[in-house]
Amino acid sequence: MNRLDTSKGAISLYLQIAEILKEKIIKEEYAYGEYIPSEKELEKLYGVSRITARQAIQELEKDHLVERARGKGTMVIYRPHINENLDAIRSFTDEMIEQGLRPGSKDEKVSVVEAEEWIASIFHIHMGAPLYYVERVRTGNEKEIVYFESYYTMDAELPLDPAMYHNGVYCLLKQKGILPHMVEEQFDCLMPMEKIREKLNTQPDMPVLRRRRIAYDKKGKVIEYVTGYYRSDCYSYQIRMGG
Repeated sequence: MNRLDTSKGAISLYLQIAEILKEKIIKEEYAYGEYIPSEKELEKLYGVSRITARQAIQELEKDHLVERARGKGTMVIYRPHINENLDAIRSFTDEMIEQGLRPGSKDEKVSVVEAEEWIASIFHIHMGAPLYYVERVRTGNEKEIVYFESYYTMDAELPLDPAMYHNGVYCLLKQKGILPHMVEEQFDCLMPMEKIREKLNTQPDMPVLRRRRIAYDKKGKVIEYVTGYYRSDCYSYQIRMGG
């Protein structure tokens, strides 16, 4: 049995239990999507009352670490945040590797589309001109992180086989000698449409972080326009300025 501090002046037992469970969740001993012990199990495990066990779970709910699923138990909804430094141009694959995570892809789709007016103006091409359109969900340790919608010029000569995109688009562009030299990025937060929620496996009330990037080659030509919808519960950005 896990020992709690019952001495005079010690913090409440339910808070002690909540802290123990919180540490286990952060260390992923109880991973995302798994269930923590029930009130009855906590009662036996820590030798406390059912009310104390319930209060401990309520504390975890307040911190948005768990969520009760009627008839199933209390599920972990916490995911460790990936903190990206915006100090260099990186592919998603490189970002995941730097974080010690295993990058992956799923739901890849690639096609050639006629440029609508808005995207034609970004690439400085005629409306109706062909562009590659690539959709995919990128994962870290097999968990959905971001849904990408990307456009590329026909100069990229990208393959139309979705299986070729498992390691990322930048890997394919590099083979053609096409790499971004400069990028412009814009960030905002929004409530996603149903399609994006399904791709990222999120709840209707969870916002996403939208990241829009225009990438240029050394000559200043636009080679990529991409919109990424990141899960707000597992991704954040860090900017360092000055010396």
